[in-house]
Amino acid sequence: MYGRRNSDRAYDFILENMSKSDIHEITQDSLQEDVELAKQYRAKSEGVWGPVSDEVWMEYVLPPKVATEAYTPWRKDFHEKYWAKASKYTDAGEAVKFLNEQVFKDLNVSYMKEYPGHKPDQNWMESTKLHHASCTGLSIMLVSACRSVGIPARLAMTPAWVTGSEAEDCKHGLSDEDQNHSWVEVLLADGKWHYIGASEPSEFDQTWFTDQAAKAIPSSSESFKNSIYAVSFKPTEFVMPAPWNREKEISVVEVVERYTQKA
Repeated sequence: MYGRRNSDRAYDFILENMSKSDIHEITQDSLQEDVELAKQYRAKSEGVWGPVSDEVWMEYVLPPKVATEAYTPWRKDFHEKYWAKASKYTDAGEAVKFLNEQVFKDLNVSYMKEYPGHKPDQNWMESTKLHHASCTGLSIMLVSACRSVGIPARLAMTPAWVTGSEAEDCKHGLSDEDQNHSWVEVLLADGKWHYIGASEPSEFDQTWFTDQAAKAIPSSSESFKNSIYAVSFKPTEFVMPAPWNREKEISVVEVVERYTQKA
């Protein structure tokens, strides 16, 4: 059984917002160690890139998982491997771009839609062993790497692209009916969320799916599938089946306006 630690706001935040499945999956010792590491790394990262509010840090740096992946420790491994080089960049955005290029190269992981042993929501260790991952698996890896060095990051996604587009996604076969897609958002020094494709080195907010995302349709009482969302650790009013595994549920916040306003 987990015990509350009223003097530890970070630990209690995780405990209060963990799903029932996570409570059974993550041991108390593992959770305590992860929280302590996150706090240690926060002090280091804020010394380089400036302070992050408690609210943002607890929601988008502290959580032990990114989405629905099976839990395996990741924070220490990524931090020890990438902190020294990432912290040389005085701009957090440049550090993210460094991670987006280096992590997948170092771990020899690349995108593949289907392959033996494929799971759409692989954790970083599973992806490393298989050397391939879906867009969701790649995004989980990049979010983990960013969070390990103290940069707020989250998984963004659409349950289904709007079809009938001539955008680049059609050329790659990624706009079939009900075809979901996942990517990464990071909070940078300007106080705004910016997006980038995992394992797709590019500038922020300029990806192959930018035009496609601009065609997204805000959710309504009739449909939610063509909008854009960011995964939330803390439960929200908007809970949906995970597009990559409809047997699992995720809490999300709708972020579609930032994408459609670029149209």
